[in-house]
Amino acid sequence: MTTQDALLAAYEAVRLWVPAVPRSGLSCEQQGSLVRVVGQHRGFIDTARNVGAQGAALDSLIIEQRDFFAKRGEAVEWKTRAHDEPPDLPERLLAAGFVPQERETVVIGVAEQMAVELVLPDGVRLRQVHEPGDFARIAAMESEVWDDDLSWMARTSTAGYRQHRTRSLCW
Repeated sequence: MTTQDALLAAYEAVRLWVPAVPRSGLSCEQQGSLVRVVGQHRGFIDTARNVGAQGAALDSLIIEQRDFFAKRGEAVEWKTRAHDEPPDLPERLLAAGFVPQERETVVIGVAEQMAVELVLPDGVRLRQVHEPGDFARIAAMESEVWDDDLSWMARTSTAGYRQHRTRSLCW
C-alpha cells in the first residue's frame, strides 16, 4: 500500500461519523451508508465512499433525499468526492436537479511530517478563536471573499465550538 493509499484509507475510516448526541438543534440520521443532517442553514448529505446503490436504486435514493428537503423548504448539499462510488454518482445527482458547487480540496498527511515551526509573513498573526465576535468576523470575511451571505457561519461555528468542548459535535 502506498502512502497515498494509506492516507486515503485513514480518511475514509473517519469520513462518515454520526455522534451519539448531535449538537443542539441538529438531527443526524443514518440510512445505510448515508447520513442526513437536518437543522443547519441547509440540509446536508454525506455517504461512505461507496453509496451502496447503483442504477435505479441510486436514482431512487437521490430523489428521496431531494424530496425530503424540498418538503421542508430547505436547500440541501450532497457532499461528493472524486473517488466516490459508483463513478456515475455526480451525473445522477445532476439529473435529479442538484447543482455542483466549486471544487473543494481536503489536505491530509502524516502529523509528524506536517508539524513544523510555522513562519508567518510580516504583519500576519495567528490566534485561537473563542468568542462569538471572532466567529462573526470570520463569517463577514468569508461572505466578502465568496460574494455570498455566509452570516449563518457565525451561528453554526459558535454553537459548534461550544458543543465541541463537550464532545458532541456534528457538522
